[in-house]
Amino acid sequence: MRKRVPCCLVPSNRCGTDWPALTAWVGKHTGKGIRVLELHGEEQGKAPFFAQPVGFDGRSFFVAADHGCDTEKVLHEACHFLVAPAERRKLVNYGLGPGPFRHVDDFVQDNEEVTVSLLEAKLAPHFGLPKHKLAKPDYNCANRRHLEWDTCEARADELYRRLEATLPTR
Repeated sequence: MRKRVPCCLVPSNRCGTDWPALTAWVGKHTGKGIRVLELHGEEQGKAPFFAQPVGFDGRSFFVAADHGCDTEKVLHEACHFLVAPAERRKLVNYGLGPGPFRHVDDFVQDNEEVTVSLLEAKLAPHFGLPKHKLAKPDYNCANRRHLEWDTCEARADELYRRLEATLPTR
């Protein structure tokens, strides 16, 4: 793994997101580091990345290069941290898997993923992240029949209200 410049800071990108504000806010409210990397060879598929270009090893958020926005990836991972119960915040990928790193069932995982995505949508404007860069809330669910949308929305709203005063204004 080799360090790289986040896509949001590449002058030719001009995506308009506020990477410095996001990284400062995430560091302050999670206490975790952010590592922006380039993966080579067999590194994709190994902890903490597995099948995704993002991961969490219990200490830092990892963001690998792909076609997605680095601001979106970091914000999404920070939301996972904020939504996860305290006992899972030190686990690889918050205990959501795969394999031996999984500590929850599909029902918990699916509803947590939706809550994370709904919270991310509420936080995104504070960092200049446009809606079109966000995935649909149920994009990564094993079984959409598990979803308790009202409960997820209420949880995202509650977390947002607690965080709102800490957010930068644009």
